[in-house]
Amino acid sequence: MFSKMSITTVVIIACLIAANAFAGEITKVSIEEAQLREKLPNDSNLIYNGPVIPLDLQDVADSPGETVGRTFYDYQTNGSTGYRIMKHECGTHIAWMRGIRDHTGERVIFYNYIDTNGNIIYGSDGTPVSSGTRDGYTNLSVKTDDGVALVAYHDANVNTVHLAADALCGAGLFTIYDIPNSQPGDFELVWPYITYDMGGRTHITVTENSGLGEEQTAAHTYSEDVGNTWRDLIPYDTLMDVSGIVVSSPIDNKVAIVYTKPIDDGTEPNQFNNDVVYIESLDGETWDYSNQVNITNYVWEDTIRAYTDVAACYDYCGNLHIVWNTPYYNAEEGTITEDACLLFHWSEVTGIDLIFNAWHSSYPGAWNRSASKMSISCAVEGCLYVLWTHFDDIDISTGLYSNGELYLSGSRDCGSTWSEPVNITNTATPGCQPGDCDSEHWSTLAPQVDDSLYITFIEDKDAGGIPHDEGFSTENPVRYVSVPVTLHDCECGSNLDDSTEIPSVFALRQNYPNPFNASTNIDFVLDQNGYVELSIYNVLGEKVEELIDERLSIGEHSATWNAAGYASGIYFYKLSVSGKNAVRRMALLK
Repeated sequence: MFSKMSITTVVIIACLIAANAFAGEITKVSIEEAQLREKLPNDSNLIYNGPVIPLDLQDVADSPGETVGRTFYDYQTNGSTGYRIMKHECGTHIAWMRGIRDHTGERVIFYNYIDTNGNIIYGSDGTPVSSGTRDGYTNLSVKTDDGVALVAYHDANVNTVHLAADALCGAGLFTIYDIPNSQPGDFELVWPYITYDMGGRTHITVTENSGLGEEQTAAHTYSEDVGNTWRDLIPYDTLMDVSGIVVSSPIDNKVAIVYTKPIDDGTEPNQFNNDVVYIESLDGETWDYSNQVNITNYVWEDTIRAYTDVAACYDYCGNLHIVWNTPYYNAEEGTITEDACLLFHWSEVTGIDLIFNAWHSSYPGAWNRSASKMSISCAVEGCLYVLWTHFDDIDISTGLYSNGELYLSGSRDCGSTWSEPVNITNTATPGCQPGDCDSEHWSTLAPQVDDSLYITFIEDKDAGGIPHDEGFSTENPVRYVSVPVTLHDCECGSNLDDSTEIPSVFALRQNYPNPFNASTNIDFVLDQNGYVELSIYNVLGEKVEELIDERLSIGEHSATWNAAGYASGIYFYKLSVSGKNAVRRMALLK
């Protein structure tokens, strides 16, 4: 599963490819044009006049895994994919949004359960969770003690958010509770995400459906009795995307809300100009929504920004991990890419590291880029796994949309380095007709890992998102697949103990962001007092700038390199102190 290629090698290759892509292969459009294309579907005005292509149940689906359901609604989320599959000692739970006859008609939440012997209890169709006619956009969690499934979704007919709690693990007998999703005379919120924390609290985040190009209130609430009563719904921020997920730690009561926040740079906010931010509660019940931690801090000169997709999990040392994609964004020119992006990881231990370079042409459709709909799992042993949908400009349907493939990458060192991605579906169908495509998309990876990874996805039989009139309305299999993994030589990467005053390591960390435009941050740790030199070198070994040349004390330090006056390319930064040296590579990409 894991490649021996180092992250520095990957970054060099990625940036060389990206440099070629900038020659004109990627698609750049104006921000205004992109906003017109990427608007939230209005459930009340959906009209479809094209053919409806039902699934031939006699045909064996070409994508890997087993069929656990079907849906005419290829879309499952507008922004962050969240979690729609959960693994517990009692079995595996899956939930999805099912369009019954086509995507404009009846829409119901469905569920399936795989027991510990691998039996799919509700067959290839699943069983209904909800009884409404326009229920959708579901996410799933599970009670840690007894494995009971908790399904959050919204009813578009009345803009109500619900929690469905099963009676027993896998029983399929759901009790429906209303979740507070409005403040009188103010706003109504939908698009729920859910987590169940170690203290027995069910957390829900919801986002306002305000329409095209408008700011959306995002809010949070939780229940201490599995939906019977709820704390007041409290707004935590104003967003431009449906990105606000909520995740909880498997070892303590930490809970985090993670989202993409519009950058306050004096311009009109839009859904493409974001930082990545999180809000954390250490006990699950005490929240300071003003305490927002910005992990990216992009500046005007940077030509990448966070988009609408984020994923997150806590590892078994209590460290938060976040994954996001960054399309091209040029604030000066007012242009963005509709395809190319980079995929990044951040943790409290490692800072920011590159997972994958997807800086190439593709035709992924609205609310997607060349690497989209990410999810992340944290294994007990310390390994991390990230799954995403990959699009390119070769595997394209007759409707001129890219067929998705599911890519998987792993890390043994808490996210500092990542393996070369593995294509786990391998079902290219270039030139496919509607009903014959194999476009794996809207996937989600269970946050729990044992000897396998557990994945569910939509096998879209015609690429593109039908709520945005992309392609034709096809009935699509909902697929489940487990991927065996070997868990060894992993390091959880816990932080230094709070009582440790003297760092025991000398470390030069990877700069962030990387690749970068204009400026980047360099963090390092000194294990002794000493005279420090931190310098930048080009590929010829010539020193181009000296960032630090002074005596520093033991502990953590940081420096910023403003490279606005330098050309794109590979640079090295070298840290020297008391006879110790460390060197890392970085990539300047304009």
